[in-house]
Amino acid sequence: MQKIIVLLIAMFFVGTSYGAPAGQPTMAVLPFQLSQFIDTTNIGEMAITRTLAEREFSNQLIQFLAKSRKFNMLTRTQIDKVINENRLTESYWAEPGQIELMGKLLVADYLVTGVINRFEVNAVRQNIAITGETLPRLVATFKSQFQIIESSTGKIVLADQVIQKIRFDEIRREIPSTERRYWTDADYKDLLFSKAATEVGNAILAGIYPIKVVKVSSTGVVLNRGKGVGGKQCLVINQGEAIIDIDTGESLGGSEEQVGLVEVTSVEGKFSKAKIIFGAGQIQYGDICRIQKIVQKEERLLLIQELLQGGKRLSN
Repeated sequence: MQKIIVLLIAMFFVGTSYGAPAGQPTMAVLPFQLSQFIDTTNIGEMAITRTLAEREFSNQLIQFLAKSRKFNMLTRTQIDKVINENRLTESYWAEPGQIELMGKLLVADYLVTGVINRFEVNAVRQNIAITGETLPRLVATFKSQFQIIESSTGKIVLADQVIQKIRFDEIRREIPSTERRYWTDADYKDLLFSKAATEVGNAILAGIYPIKVVKVSSTGVVLNRGKGVGGKQCLVINQGEAIIDIDTGESLGGSEEQVGLVEVTSVEGKFSKAKIIFGAGQIQYGDICRIQKIVQKEERLLLIQELLQGGKRLSN
């Protein structure tokens, strides 16, 4: 009887979840667990405790996915309420069959579970050739393993890991000093978790809803991802016909052809505009885009050379 009541409460909460168009799948990000081997990490004089790291990252990830407008996202409050009402713990819902129960209680199509198994901030010594000095350089490392589970079947849709390294001297170059003038340790903490959540969020979106080209002109394209695109350069891929396993009917992937490179120039709520760096005339409606890290000049030349050769790959 109690679980029926909780199920009705959860159904009520879905109507008040993060806004997204009706008919979209509902997703719940369950609290990411910090590895038991990780001690308290410090950013400056600010201590990042286990509870703070788990809650901050999960909240940032929920916000990122909500901005993509691809899912109806359940809030952390809604998820915590259902877990607490049913006296569920990490070990409980991780047991066989409990994922399906969590999906039903939360009325969610997809569940995201994960662990933060590396989170550290270290001072790396850097030699300054001009002055001969050796100065410390702070480097933050964040590693997370996660999986997306289809709650109706318990099937793992995607399992992946993300490693994010952030150098604080790079942050100073990326963000103007006028903006950082009044920053505290908490601002650097927010930026660290935001960047980590963006990496994981992009991997989740790419696994279910890859970014696609929805309009093409001679010089630019429109992408079906707005706020939350999380990157500036995208490799454009043309996918061939899917290869299907004759016994299971499961897709084995298909051939992929890299046809271009685009750079995002403006981001709106539901879409982004990008200029074509390479591949004009080859990029087509429906091509998928994969976010790339900033490509250096030498790497870009190698990429263009590869595109000119028309190399194809087999995607899983």
